[in-house]
Amino acid sequence: MAENTSPAITMTCEVCSEYYTDPLMLPCLHSFCKKCLIKAKEKQGSADTSLKCPTCDTSVNLPDGKIEGLTQNLWFEHKSKEASIKRKIVSKEVTSCDKCIVDDSSDPAVVYCCDCGQFLCDLCKKVHKRSRKEASHKLIDLETKESIELPTVKHEAIYCIQHSEKLTYYCKDCDELVCQICLNIHHKSHNYNYYIDEGDTARKALKESVASCDGVIPPVTEAIANGEKMLEQIATRKEEMRQEMKETFEKLKAALDKRCNDLLMETEEIAGTRRNSVEKQLDRFRKLVKQVSHGRHLALSVSERTDPGEVLSVKKLITNQLEECIEESKKLPLEIEDKKVVLARLDILTLSKEINEFGSVSEVYIDPAAYCIDSGLTIPLATVKKERKFKVALPAGIDKAASYLKGSFIKSDGSKEESRVVIVNDNNTAIVSCTPQSIGQYELSVTIRGHHIKGSPYQLSVKASRDYTTLTNQRSFNVRNETRGVAVHTSGEVFASNCNDGFVQVFSEDGTAVRKIGSKGNGNGEFEYPWGLLLVGDRLYVSDNNLSRVQYFSATTGQYIGQFGSEGNGNGQFSRPFGMSTDGKGNILVADYSNYRVQVFKEDGTFVQVIQCDGTASDVAVDNEGKIHITISDQHHVQVFSPDAGNFKYPNGIAIDDEGYIFVSDYNGGTSHLHVLSPDRKQVKLISGLSNPWGGALDKDGY
Repeated sequence: MAENTSPAITMTCEVCSEYYTDPLMLPCLHSFCKKCLIKAKEKQGSADTSLKCPTCDTSVNLPDGKIEGLTQNLWFEHKSKEASIKRKIVSKEVTSCDKCIVDDSSDPAVVYCCDCGQFLCDLCKKVHKRSRKEASHKLIDLETKESIELPTVKHEAIYCIQHSEKLTYYCKDCDELVCQICLNIHHKSHNYNYYIDEGDTARKALKESVASCDGVIPPVTEAIANGEKMLEQIATRKEEMRQEMKETFEKLKAALDKRCNDLLMETEEIAGTRRNSVEKQLDRFRKLVKQVSHGRHLALSVSERTDPGEVLSVKKLITNQLEECIEESKKLPLEIEDKKVVLARLDILTLSKEINEFGSVSEVYIDPAAYCIDSGLTIPLATVKKERKFKVALPAGIDKAASYLKGSFIKSDGSKEESRVVIVNDNNTAIVSCTPQSIGQYELSVTIRGHHIKGSPYQLSVKASRDYTTLTNQRSFNVRNETRGVAVHTSGEVFASNCNDGFVQVFSEDGTAVRKIGSKGNGNGEFEYPWGLLLVGDRLYVSDNNLSRVQYFSATTGQYIGQFGSEGNGNGQFSRPFGMSTDGKGNILVADYSNYRVQVFKEDGTFVQVIQCDGTASDVAVDNEGKIHITISDQHHVQVFSPDAGNFKYPNGIAIDDEGYIFVSDYNGGTSHLHVLSPDRKQVKLISGLSNPWGGALDKDGY
């Protein structure tokens, strides 16, 4: 079955329909004449460094932005030349002599020399026979009427496009044919060999690639057949529903005609949506089958070639493509995903005065877990009588179902306040907003058809609006010297790192020291130099500046839970980790000071990504819109700010409240400040008299 889906391999270019001239193979395994690809590139635009395949429309990144960097298809080049020569011989078309070209013209050829690979006119034929060296060559008479044994065209030397030198080596590290000059310049220290000696290995690799994907096509083909049956069932059910509706509405009076037409249109819409869903999955199956079939056919054909150059020229692209197809097949669900049932509710007995709302066509399956708050929960605070917004990410293609989203905003005493949901269909999002009317604890629920979306309900603490222009010192916590990190628990407890003595001190709200977490050392639960602190629920994260790691504990008991990170500059490694923050979506951001970056992790320490900075990253905070603010000490700025947002000298701490106010602590010699910036990045307060402040956090009341 797989072989039947394979396209025939022809020696003519799909663009110019002529025998290949300098054929080049794209990563999608389609080949074209070099001149045809150059023309295609010119049409596409010279500034673009990619090219779309004329056959399958796959976008290909050109090496150095040039067509010349693509892979030479030496196999097609030789086979095209052979096919062209055989056609000329068999068709007995008039062919010019290849040897005696004068003034761009020559006499008609009468023979073909199999040894020289040239068509010769009568004069050149006589010269050929008189030459001692060429007298024994095999000549094919083009004018004979007898059957002709067509020649096998000899392989010519293969030359490097860049240096016009023979390609005599094969670099195993780069997987490509190279000339002596290429070898000396780019591949001298690589693992290489004479290309002649690599042919058997390449043939074996191609056959192994074919064998490894033998199991791909049959199950996918079966899935396609099942999907096609499902399409028939959808069409049948659509027609059944159509007939059922028409018969029902024929029994009704003229008042039902408009409603009938409305439901017919909805039926067509749903059938089209479901058909498109299945077709989309089938297109993916068909594309995979076509790619695998084409690749297998090419691989099998190339693996039978005797010339190593032909095999090696295309081996890498073919094996890569087949391996990608295998990986793709592993990810494909081989059952068409369609959990929805189309229902038509048409019970004449229930008709009443509400006849205009009679009937419905719907898909009955909605997954609440597919919806979640995308931003707005980073800071679990809200302000009295100020609108608080949250963005909900919606699954693609469900705008009608999203209209069933409901928001509920309830205070801890059970009183309910207004909340609303606005659907923004142009970017698959919905905005949930609420405006708390009093101070206290609130619960925000977001549901769809009565079911909570992922993470709902959400807890919010509502505080009074603050005037930061009157900000004053409220109380102090005695932690001794070298305190770099601070965090505040929802219970009101304050956590502070004691860098020199290697522990985290915990205080009650009134400033009384209540317990310590950790001790000096380098074992589990011990610190060399604890720096940044972060509280996520009841879990405390502590960065260790000397040990280049982050440990996490129970914030209430101080019990050690786990750790992540080590010394280095790779993903998940640190060089002097400083401050930390959370984005409210289960991610932790760690300022990796000496690596000039912020790293993002899951709460269990799984690495997510790197955010590269333009200097030493000392602290990080995320606002309710998801924007990340990073203090860059040696560049004297907060990186997300515009150049005139504020002047900072070695900023090393940052926090952001729910209204968007930003607090930045900095140190400049003997002078230290706390800058308070409004949401539009203007300074509203500057507090001095501090001694080298580091780190910042806000409590539930906005302090």
